[in-house]
Amino acid sequence: MSDFNRVFLLGRVGNDLELKRSAQDKPYLKISLATNSFRSGQERTTHWHRVIVFGAQAEACTEFLRKGSLILVEGSLEVRTYTDRDDKKATHVTVIAHRVQFLTPRSQSQRTQGQDESEETAVAMA
Repeated sequence: MSDFNRVFLLGRVGNDLELKRSAQDKPYLKISLATNSFRSGQERTTHWHRVIVFGAQAEACTEFLRKGSLILVEGSLEVRTYTDRDDKKATHVTVIAHRVQFLTPRSQSQRTQGQDESEETAVAMA
C-alpha cells in the first residue's frame, strides 16, 4: 500500500492576508485558519491551523478573501521539527494548500463594492 497525505479543512480566515514573495520571486500567502469542534456537554473548541498557499492561487486568495471568510482547504500536512532558542525541540504542522475553495459570497468578501455576488468561487492550483 502506498502512502497518502491529504487533509481537508473547513473554517474561517483568522488573519489579515498579506501576499509575500519568495527569494525566487514566487508569490505565497500564509493563512491562519480557525476550525471548531464540539463535544457533547462541552463548549466549542477553536483550533488554529497554519496554511500556506502558493502561486496564482495565493494571489487570488489575497484579492478575494479577508479575515472571517469561510474557505475549504484541500492540502497535505508538512511536519517540521527543530530546536528552538532554549534548546527545546519544537514541532510545527503546516497545511500546504493544493486547492482553496471560497465559500463566502463574493459581495461579503470583496474589499471593493460593485462586484457581482457569487455563491462560491473555486481556484485550483495549476
